[in-house]
Amino acid sequence: MLKNYFKIAFRNLFKNKVYSSVNIIGLAVGLATCIVILLYVTHELSYDKHHSNSDRIYRVTSHIDFGGNFIELASTSAPMGPTLKELYPEVEAMTRFRPRGSYLIKKEGKNYRESGFVFADSSVFDVFTIPFLYGKPDHALTQPQTVAISEEMARKYFGRADVVGETLTIQDDFDMEITGVYETMPNTSHFHFNFLISMATIDEANNNVWLSNNFRTYLLLSENTAPEAFEQNFEYIKKTYIEPQLLQFMGITMKEFEEAGNRADYRLQALEDIHLHSSLTGEFKANGSITYVYIFSGLAVFILLLACINFMNLSTARSAKRAKEVGVRKSLGSDRSTLAGQFLMESLLLSFLALIVALFFVELTLPYFSDIAGRTISSQYFTNLPLSLGMLGIVIITGLLAGAYPAAMLSSFQPVKVLKDTHLERKGHGLFRKGLVVFQFSISIVIIAGLLVINDQLQFIQNRNIGFEKDRVVIVEDAYAIGSSNGVDSFRDDVLKNSFIKSATISSFFPVDGYSLNDLAYWPEGKSPTQNNTVSMQTWEVDENYIPTLKMEIVEGRNFSENRAMDKQAVILNETAVQRLDLQDPVGKSISTFAMNHEDGSIDQSKTLSYEIVGVVRDFNFESLRENVSPLGLFNQRSSGNVAFRFADANISEVLAVLEAEWTARAPEQPFNYAFLDQQFDRMYRAENRVQNLMSTFSVLAILIACLGLFGLSAFSAEKRAKEIGIRKVLGADIASILRLMSKEFMALILVSFMISIPIAYLVMQQWLQQFTYRTDLGMSVFLLSGLITLGIAIATVSWQSVKAALTNPVNSLRNE
Repeated sequence: MLKNYFKIAFRNLFKNKVYSSVNIIGLAVGLATCIVILLYVTHELSYDKHHSNSDRIYRVTSHIDFGGNFIELASTSAPMGPTLKELYPEVEAMTRFRPRGSYLIKKEGKNYRESGFVFADSSVFDVFTIPFLYGKPDHALTQPQTVAISEEMARKYFGRADVVGETLTIQDDFDMEITGVYETMPNTSHFHFNFLISMATIDEANNNVWLSNNFRTYLLLSENTAPEAFEQNFEYIKKTYIEPQLLQFMGITMKEFEEAGNRADYRLQALEDIHLHSSLTGEFKANGSITYVYIFSGLAVFILLLACINFMNLSTARSAKRAKEVGVRKSLGSDRSTLAGQFLMESLLLSFLALIVALFFVELTLPYFSDIAGRTISSQYFTNLPLSLGMLGIVIITGLLAGAYPAAMLSSFQPVKVLKDTHLERKGHGLFRKGLVVFQFSISIVIIAGLLVINDQLQFIQNRNIGFEKDRVVIVEDAYAIGSSNGVDSFRDDVLKNSFIKSATISSFFPVDGYSLNDLAYWPEGKSPTQNNTVSMQTWEVDENYIPTLKMEIVEGRNFSENRAMDKQAVILNETAVQRLDLQDPVGKSISTFAMNHEDGSIDQSKTLSYEIVGVVRDFNFESLRENVSPLGLFNQRSSGNVAFRFADANISEVLAVLEAEWTARAPEQPFNYAFLDQQFDRMYRAENRVQNLMSTFSVLAILIACLGLFGLSAFSAEKRAKEIGIRKVLGADIASILRLMSKEFMALILVSFMISIPIAYLVMQQWLQQFTYRTDLGMSVFLLSGLITLGIAIATVSWQSVKAALTNPVNSLRNE
């Protein structure tokens, strides 16, 4: 029986090459899309699960609402972790990270810039699973000025992995002993460190300041410890350790602090939730989003459904060709179950052939998908058993689902009617097929509308007035590598001698990527700091050329001046800072803050610093447009971190050539690193750009598959109405009238799809836009355009079949009448 099924299935496959090919390709595209998205979802859900105790590791996060400024941090104070470990036996192990960005590594007289530096407690290897290749994890980071490095860095700088005992020179003269080499961290980790420097190296790790949050703190809790129950301990921490410092610095209790509308909460965040459920300030890198996992999973299901619907429509469109075959088989004794089995076997055969083609498509497109998704995704068909079983299950379910309706319909034909060529299609069947097409195009319109809204939002972001001009600004990084401040000044001055360089500024702080989390508390001078008048504010060190170079706008007062010595104790506030400090006529007034001990980051409460407000700058977006503008103070202090140059409409390669030449003349052994401000700004919305690219791809696939379905239904309609079209042609109908006749029905289906899909698309995209503080208006034009695009593609698809039917010789359809 099975042999006969296969024989007939293959014979029909080769007999109807065009329709079989369309069926296989349609299913293959749907399966390939589903498999690729399944690989993506599997990759996203696997983050941080390579740690042996990943289900018991938690990050301590801070949620501070102070002076009207709410911030959620991935970090805590330095003493938080050690205190929790000391007080609570439920904490099996604790470790902290203190990120430090990039450093220069000196090797054989040359300097190389590397990122991925972090200070870490020696217990890092007790909490996380970081396989060691050389050295002993228990002793690797116990002493000051020791470092453990990744295998990748060991081979890069020493040509081998066994480098324990070697010396690594950082920042020209800071020698670190290598005490361990570990495997390069997998790409499914929410952090990637190439250099783990012992926490004992920095004094800051031992300070007792609870009001500063610079450390990432992780806890390994004991078995059966509920994180919700453990979080109750933070109330004791606040009362015992944080409240005394509130009293010391602000003269208020924790109760008074909270009664004034302020909050300081600490929570535990599961390690496995960080990648997809966290976007806190101070993340090691931009995380993924569970929302996009849901969206793409839904798209995978919908596109696979579209492919199944196509199979149904194309199979039923060919039913007339096989109706007599069914009649003959039934006349010879075949029962309905045998015929249904035959058609299901053909469907399963097509599904497995489609799987083979789909795997080819996956291998062909996976590098492209990985690139636009920003992930390193690999095919794991044979090494990942659940994935392989899942794919096999999808193929079988797809084959059965796609073949069930055609099998039920074809096997129900009555032999007398079909042999007389008078079989009539049941009314419900036609409505069902039309409903499938409406479903297909509703999904397509939703996807296209979503793509257009995402594109509009990205255009809005790129074109919005963000308070400074980001175009034609190049930032030369690590200017301190030149040496003295005079060397940096001469570098700036010599570059400015070129006519196409308009201005330059020296600072460590630039919008977007160029600022760091260095909030300090400020209050109006002459008043004691209280919860009502103290504002947590960003502190940036800039020179007098900063505002004109970035083309910011002074709305009150003036800019800094190099001719005014007192400007070294001056500040320019943004509008938000003035509002939060509740200052009327701020120019000429002063603000105060506690002095900082720069060695360990502690606060010196015995000394305050005051700064005169000389100007107010219009608010500019230095964070993502998802966030409101935070309070900011620009201070006229010396900083030699980076140098930014604004250039005219000149050849960029010429600008870079001048910069590199001047750099090399002063620091021939130092790497020349630069970045463009507009590109840094665009990187903030990398996730949205990736989603836009993916949505574009899936829109094309959805439309392609939907058009295949429409092709099937129009083919069926043309076949069913062949005699009618023949009569009309005999009576003088031209191609245009037949085209209108054939298209009218399908245009009505597209209209129904439009009416169904627009409310859904509106609600979904309105919800997506809520994550942006600054967002585009969601007008009807986007949805009308998505409908018109779909309509145009549908007309083109139907016209092909309609013209083909109109050009057919009427004799062929009427010869038996």
